[in-house]
Amino acid sequence: MKPSWHPVITEGKSLKFEPDVTLASRLDLSRAYTIDLTRSLRRLAFKNVRRTNAVVDSEYNSGEWDRVLNQRAWLGAPTLEEFLIGQNSASRLAKVDGRIVWVTTRDYYQYRIRALSELIKLHAGSSTSLLELGAGYGYNLFSLSLDPHWNRLRGFDIAPNGIAAGRQIASHFQLGDRISFDRIDLTDARDPSFSELAGGTVFTYFCIEQIPYAVEAVIENIIRARPARVVNIEPGVDMLKLSQPRDFTSRIYIRSMDYQTRLFKLLDSLDVQRRIRVLARERMGFAPTLHNDGAFVCVGASLIKEAGGQRV
Repeated sequence: MKPSWHPVITEGKSLKFEPDVTLASRLDLSRAYTIDLTRSLRRLAFKNVRRTNAVVDSEYNSGEWDRVLNQRAWLGAPTLEEFLIGQNSASRLAKVDGRIVWVTTRDYYQYRIRALSELIKLHAGSSTSLLELGAGYGYNLFSLSLDPHWNRLRGFDIAPNGIAAGRQIASHFQLGDRISFDRIDLTDARDPSFSELAGGTVFTYFCIEQIPYAVEAVIENIIRARPARVVNIEPGVDMLKLSQPRDFTSRIYIRSMDYQTRLFKLLDSLDVQRRIRVLARERMGFAPTLHNDGAFVCVGASLIKEAGGQRV
């Protein structure tokens, strides 16, 4: 039997949730940075990861999204909110409101629901609908659905297991009228799903990081699709201060994973060329781990529409 709870009319309690946190000590941070840095250096030395399509598929479509699809954890959750938050009460070091703190995993992910919606609302203009590129099984979209502000959420991904899981979750929680999923290959300029971006508000969340050798092509494809606004939440190494241990550790982690490192410089150059207009740029105020603290949000890239080759 499907639950009677429906976020279309019921606001998620997480939108008012304040997590119980303890500020991390210098010793805590020193130990954590040392461990993280050691792992990254070992990865560089012995694995030399190259983020190819096969690697991304094994980590996500055949890995994480396959696990989500087969476990079907949403079937045992009384509400969508409980499914998203999970049952893990172990403490972790995470970034909450710009501070590195100790927080339970459950509290962090409950806090994240509010933090993500506030971040996107701040930079999405007047839009009440969103399209996510690289949505996976829709964790971000389902989180956003707990905020009644968002009345239409659409996710695109290349991974069939992610799409299948997202559709099943939406159906289970009776969200088919608000959340939908479809396939897109961001590297293929001819993909028909690009037509749906026209005039819309689009966001990415650690999606472009997975295609470091196709960044320019993907951005060109998005520009060509003419969305009204794009919010890119991705690694931004140009904003790191390498004299700070946290940032240095993050930079080595990003390099060891072979994530993209040039997106924001590319957007800056397109802004200079007056092909796009970068509206804002800021550092993420929340992250689940220390090495994800190396990820930032470049907000905006309000795409300039052209008519007859002229800026309008």
